Amino acid sequence: MKRRILVVDDTPLIREHLRVILGMDGDEVETAADGRSALIALRERLFHLVVTDLRMPDMSGFELLTTLRAEKMPLGVILLTGHGDTQIALDAMKAGADDFVTKPYEPDHLRFLVQRILERRRLIDELEQLRNQLRASYSFHNMVSKSSKMRRIFDMIEQVGPLGSTVLIYGETGTGKELVAQALHAADNRRSGPLNALNCAVLHESLLESELFGHERGAFTGADRRKKGRFELADSGTLFLDEVGDVSPAMQAKLLRVLQSGTFERVGGTETVKVDVRIIAATNKRLEDEVKAGRFRPDLFYRLNVVRLELPPLRERTEDIPLLAMHFLDKLTPMSTPPVTEIHSEAMQALLSHSWPGNVRELENAIKAAVAMADGSSIHRDALPAAVAPRVPRPVHSGSIIDVERPLPDLTCDLIGRVERDYFTRLLAKYKGNVARCAKHSGLSRRSVTQKLQKYELDRTRFKDSATLDPAEL
Repeated sequence: MKRRILVVDDTPLIREHLRVILGMDGDEVETAADGRSALIALRERLFHLVVTDLRMPDMSGFELLTTLRAEKMPLGVILLTGHGDTQIALDAMKAGADDFVTKPYEPDHLRFLVQRILERRRLIDELEQLRNQLRASYSFHNMVSKSSKMRRIFDMIEQVGPLGSTVLIYGETGTGKELVAQALHAADNRRSGPLNALNCAVLHESLLESELFGHERGAFTGADRRKKGRFELADSGTLFLDEVGDVSPAMQAKLLRVLQSGTFERVGGTETVKVDVRIIAATNKRLEDEVKAGRFRPDLFYRLNVVRLELPPLRERTEDIPLLAMHFLDKLTPMSTPPVTEIHSEAMQALLSHSWPGNVRELENAIKAAVAMADGSSIHRDALPAAVAPRVPRPVHSGSIIDVERPLPDLTCDLIGRVERDYFTRLLAKYKGNVARCAKHSGLSRRSVTQKLQKYELDRTRFKDSATLDPAEL
């Protein structure tokens, strides 16, 4: 789609000049002589970016900006300001402006800024498209995926879910085995019955037996009443046995009996209890290897391994990372203040580059942590946990960033921005967020330092206890 820019300025000569220079990159540029006529055009047609003068009669650029943000129009905004309007421009940044440029502007620098914001806008639009795709096509029983491997899992769930067959789910920690069990139960004819889940790895053998089969009053110290076990509680429904590969040999024998006959006795009791329960088991161990090593009964393995579902690790379905990240962000947005609604492109690239040993659960926790650390409505790279996005400063003097194809003013502006951001990040760490000491060290006024921190989205409160921070985060 051709990108459309609206230039708003009450001076005809400036309007025409901006229309010409901003059209040099192939974008469609329209103009408006004041804020009110601009607002009418923006409400009638789709624009991707507004470049507006700050001081105009009737409706100022600041008023236009606040109106656009109040109406939640999805477009970028650049303000053109005079030398004396710096504080107003900073207020505009807080109100949602993407950037501001001081007059007289350098045409090439303005073009570079416009293209950068249009690219950012494109990424935001793509993320919104991902959200729409998520809602329309890629959700399945609280799981989301576009990968062919997971889509095959979804197809198998729909196929075997209604059959009531015993299912063995294999997958690394954090791949979503319990969600698959929930989906299988939801597809079963007995879905009106209970779904009961138990992690077999967290209980000692004696406690696990009582938890599974229940106990009679007086069966052991503290058993002051009869208690139903998970098998009874799941009668006419589904019992999900997570980490079944960690069950002891003695308990394996008792599980085998239930799977064969559907009967058992409570601990300390003689009454035989019969139940009708579908078994779904999960493990992060290869049970075939456990059988060969003599740690798992082969007859129990064959009873469990009627239908087998193998969940791929997240590193084998990287196309799902943006979908999952946005899915988790959407769930957290209503709980964040201010609402965090976006993931910056550099942060998304860090998510895509990580190997995710903890799989989907690790990704969910990373998004939770990033929302907590976010400064504003967008998750930036430095808000992600250091394990996901290592804090490795880019060398300023590296030859790889000297792109001779770019105009020198653009390159210089970019380099200065990198140097200043890194400089003030280190100063904040050194002086634990004390702006006055940073100003004295840098030779700038306190106001200038504050403006730099706002420009580079550096939250000084994060550095108040710098001594406890991981050096990699600085």
